[in-house]
Amino acid sequence: MASMFARRPLLTTATATSVFAAAYYVSQPRRPFMLDSAQNPPMKTLAFPKNMLFSKQLKVTNVEQINHDTKRITFALPGGDKEVSGVTPGAAILTQHTPSGAWLPIFRPYTPVHDLDQRGVLELMVKKYPDGRASGHMHSLNPGDELTVRGPLPGQWTTPKDQRDILCIAGGAGITPIYSLTKGILANPEDKTRIELLWGVNGTRDIVLKKELESLERQHPDRLRVIYAVSGPEAKPDAPSLGDEMKYRKGYVDKTLLQEAITRCQKDGAWGDAKGQKVFLCGPPKMEDAMVGKEGALTELGVQKKEIHRF
Repeated sequence: MASMFARRPLLTTATATSVFAAAYYVSQPRRPFMLDSAQNPPMKTLAFPKNMLFSKQLKVTNVEQINHDTKRITFALPGGDKEVSGVTPGAAILTQHTPSGAWLPIFRPYTPVHDLDQRGVLELMVKKYPDGRASGHMHSLNPGDELTVRGPLPGQWTTPKDQRDILCIAGGAGITPIYSLTKGILANPEDKTRIELLWGVNGTRDIVLKKELESLERQHPDRLRVIYAVSGPEAKPDAPSLGDEMKYRKGYVDKTLLQEAITRCQKDGAWGDAKGQKVFLCGPPKMEDAMVGKEGALTELGVQKKEIHRF
């Protein structure tokens, strides 16, 4: 998600969205108040566009160090088990904080990684970047601290009526929206979409959602295939084997790996979602440009920009 906001001014985007949200929200009719009962569905903590303008405060309940640079941060929803986050698969929230001595707040998008129908909680997986003002703040949070959030940003997935195949590509921390989208698709009994997922990482220690992805593959062996492309020191020719060579590939998510995945997508059924988007991509700007630029790998393989969704 961060790559999307690296391509545009964060403050300008958030401010413009808030102005739009205010006009839209004020114009909408209010729903009648409903007494709580077991028959009523859970309320949504965040709803677009209302909560782009009116922020929410979430309290940290747990912080877990996942690896050398990533934490899983759990927040409690204000209404407890009467609420769900309101975030849809692949969508994100905006976190907000104002650094000490600064005049303007910093906004960053993060995609939740918890089960989206889970009540009372919201979980973010946050990688800390060198000199990262937002990620540094997120990593400083402890249980009891509060975080200002807005959103959620609208999701991009529409459940197809027939069986489809899509290609998902992640780079580094860009796995979070890809994982959320994948999990949401597979959890929907009405969605028959099959997914090829390619994830480029620097090292095996960066595979922070490995257990979760392996679980999804076991549950849906005919609908999900995950391949890790490891490009760091472990990818050197003289480095030990990473194990299953069909699962762990040495090198980058390159043209060869993409061609193999595309061929599998094209083999059965229709390639692309109901809107014609064939590839869902999230990674560092340099990686995304290598995929969709004028001489990008996807471009050379005949995938048009309009067929690619960049988170």
